[in-house]
Amino acid sequence: MKNQKSRKWNDKMKSGKGFLIAFCLIIALSLSLMPATCAGEGVSDASWPRTIDDDLQNQVTLDANPERIVSLSPSNTEVLFALGLSDRIVGVTDYCTYPEEALEKSKVGGFSTVSIEKVIALKPDFIVASPGNNLEVVDRLSTLGIPVYYVEAEDLDQIYTTFEKLGYLTGTEDKATEIISDLKAREETVQKEGEALTKKPVVAHVIWNDPIYVSGKGTFQDELIRIAGGENAFADKEGHAIVNIEEFVHINPDILMINSGSGMGSDDADILEYFKTEPRLSALSAIASDKIIRVDSDKADRAGPRLWDLLEEIAPKIREM
Repeated sequence: MKNQKSRKWNDKMKSGKGFLIAFCLIIALSLSLMPATCAGEGVSDASWPRTIDDDLQNQVTLDANPERIVSLSPSNTEVLFALGLSDRIVGVTDYCTYPEEALEKSKVGGFSTVSIEKVIALKPDFIVASPGNNLEVVDRLSTLGIPVYYVEAEDLDQIYTTFEKLGYLTGTEDKATEIISDLKAREETVQKEGEALTKKPVVAHVIWNDPIYVSGKGTFQDELIRIAGGENAFADKEGHAIVNIEEFVHINPDILMINSGSGMGSDDADILEYFKTEPRLSALSAIASDKIIRVDSDKADRAGPRLWDLLEEIAPKIREM
């Protein structure tokens, strides 16, 4: 009787061990079948390929999370660095000067003079292009089988979209969402303060002086002026436009917001000096009352995250003037 009970107990134990072993095997197999995550991103390899339309409405497909990215414009470089992709950016243009880490990256030529050979030598698996790049070069790179995403952001909403789409393609969605949320909150704060102004000063943003080149409606500079509480002196112009001296004198803006430098790495251009020494412009009320805001061209003319830094810089000056 005792031996019979002992045999039954041993049978139960064996049965339990078998179940336990089978259970452990199932867990181990399940873990082995789980997709590995991309280095540093926490994004599953199984979430690729990813396809999205760029700003030229071309369909861009990435078969895997890109590891070697080349940026063909300063604004795109700033966006990519903001997304935390420093280690994956292998090439930039000669004019990509921000952040400082961009200066250490391999150079692929000028903004409009990109070298196809230099780009190919870097073996990129993703290229980000934009207006200013030679479209023939962009098309050529595309025909080589390298995914090229074309960015054409002309207002703040489109910059938000750029973050969203590039974040998706590079597996940095969470970072993109965080950046967008922060920028929108900062924008809303400035806008509320601007809306409180009882009188909105008329502001002219001057990009260049030969000829006089200004920001009209549909530009992010126009948005910055309005969000900060001012009115764009050339809101009747479409995009960035050329105006003559007589037209400028006739409008006679309250405030001049003038670029410092050319926005393309040149420090020798002094637009303000031109306005002060040109007899027909030196009589402007903004010149006479010294209501002048000098802005860094690299911030003002690049469709990147530093536009919100600029917004916070110019807003109090517009309100005080």
